[in-house]
Parts: sequence; structure tokens; C-alpha cells
Amino acid sequence: MLSLATNAVTERLKIGGIAVRRSLSPKLLLKIETNLDTDGNCLASDTKHEEASGLWDDKIIASVRIPTEEVQFGHLIGRGSFGQVHSGSFRDEKVAVKKLLPETQENEEYVKNFMAKVKISATLNHPHIVRFVGVSWTGASDACVLQEFMEGGDLRSLLDKYEAEKHYVGFDREKAKIAMQICSALAYMHSQSPPVIHGHLKSRNVLLNSDMEAKVTNLGTSSTETKTLWMAPEIIRGEKQSTDSDMFSFGVLLSELDMLSAPYSQARKQIHDSSWCTLQDADILDKVTKGSLRVVFSECGPMALAELGRACVSVNPLNRPTAAEVLYRLQTILSEELA
Repeated sequence: MLSLATNAVTERLKIGGIAVRRSLSPKLLLKIETNLDTDGNCLASDTKHEEASGLWDDKIIASVRIPTEEVQFGHLIGRGSFGQVHSGSFRDEKVAVKKLLPETQENEEYVKNFMAKVKISATLNHPHIVRFVGVSWTGASDACVLQEFMEGGDLRSLLDKYEAEKHYVGFDREKAKIAMQICSALAYMHSQSPPVIHGHLKSRNVLLNSDMEAKVTNLGTSSTETKTLWMAPEIIRGEKQSTDSDMFSFGVLLSELDMLSAPYSQARKQIHDSSWCTLQDADILDKVTKGSLRVVFSECGPMALAELGRACVSVNPLNRPTAAEVLYRLQTILSEELA
């Protein structure tokens, strides 16, 4: 819902849980006002008048604010559709510094989603969620989030390396342990009141430290996210994110850990070989929605893990296990079958 009030000096836009006051000059004056509804999505709170400084005045955001002069930027280590990540330092700690791309910094919707994710991250504390350090800004153009630096990179890069080295498929103890760590983060998020929905869990959003411990990052649903191969059928159809849709994404991730390859790679190869026509992402998503295509699991390693993965990617959300149920099964498999 979008409401707009204008006068000769300013215009105020309210989009979801964010109120944005914008002068008729190019400078954006922003205010963050978010909380979570019963589905773990952002909900508006009462609007207050914004000071001319344009500072976010939400209590949680303000409590984790870091002085800009104490943040040191290093080299660029990653770039996505809407943001980029630099190495950096804060008070002698090496950190990852995330900020919006220049072309998205003055887009109210991107700023809203960026800061809503900041608020979610600031309220969570779990050993397998990337640790939130703080947020820094003087204005919309330099707002950035600081997180712990994860030396091991992302999970997808590790699996690509394993695949290139002809690493065997199937679950060993290391991969099952990574799955358990990811699931423990989901179980923690889903146990919050209201539940916190990750919204776009995928292997690129799982980071590893130097000890090969996995931690999830980039939390919080976003209306600006494009469709991905990790999405549940109901989300592809435009329905609301839920804990069930998170579990579907986790099932796709289990298939990646098992097979090493990206989701639905086997389907792409088979259809390309038979028709000489490469299967596009849109075709895959259409088949997933109809239930005619699912991720695959190998016959190697504990069969209980493959069965667990297939349950997670059930087309019907009601047939998917909860994160707590999956976590219990993973702990049992690790202690009994992969000890």
C-alpha cells in the first residue's frame, strides 16, 4: 500500500513498514519503522516526524549504530543485483561490509527491504547465523551493515570446487553436519514469536568459517527478490512466504549437498541431450509448480537423509516436516549412521 502526501517543500511516502520523507532536492531523508507481523513479515508502526538530519530513529536500529568514522572499507568481495560486499574492519575486527548499489540507494523499496533486514539481524543471536556487528550511516547513500567475516566463503563455491575435483556424491559426516547447522538456524528462527522467515535460503546464502562451520546470512523476506530455483511451488505462484516454504528451500539445499551440482542440473542435462534445447529457469520453475520436476538425491550415504530431503520438497506444504523435526532426524543420523 502506498500513500503520498505533498506540499511545496516535501513529499512523504509510506510503503509497508517504512515511512520515507523526501525533500524535493535529490537528498533522501529516511525513517525506518518496522516490526514483524504474525507471519514474520514487516509491519508498519506509528509514524513520527523526521528530523532534518534524516537519521533512522527506530530504537533497535539506533542501539546498534556504529560511528561511520570507525568503519574501514577494504576490497570488493561480492556483488549482487541490489548490493555489494566489501571486506573491512571495525575496532581491529575484520568484518564484511554490506551496502546497496549506487543505483538502488535512492529507491525507497530497496532501502526499506535493506533496513528491515538490518532490524531482523540485529534481534537474532544464534551460533549458526552470521553474527551481526552493527549498522552505520550518515545518509541513504552510505548506509552499510557490518557482519562477522566468514573466511570460508559461501557453500555454493565449496560445492562447485568439490564437483570440479570429482568429489564423490552422497552424504558424509561433514556434509551432514553442515546440513544440521543450517537446520538449527532455521529451527531457531522459526521458533521466534512471531516466526522469522528466511525467505530466500540457498547455498549462496550459507557462509563457512575457517573451521568449516556453516552460518546462514541475508535473512528476511524481500519484495524485490527475483524468482530462484530454491523457491517452493506456492511461492513461485505468488503466495506468501512461510516456515513451510523455508523448508522446501532447505530440501533443495540438501540436494545440492548430496549431488554437489546446482539445483535441477540433472534435468537440464537430460532434456538438453534428448532435444538439443537447453531448459531455461522459467521452464524449470513452471515444472516445479506443477509438481512434474523435483530435485534429485543420490543412492549414496544414509537413505534416511535422502528420504528427509524428499519430504522437505513435497509439493504440498502440509506434507513438509518442520525445522525442529528435521533437526532431530539429522542429529539422530549423525549419531547413529555417520558417527
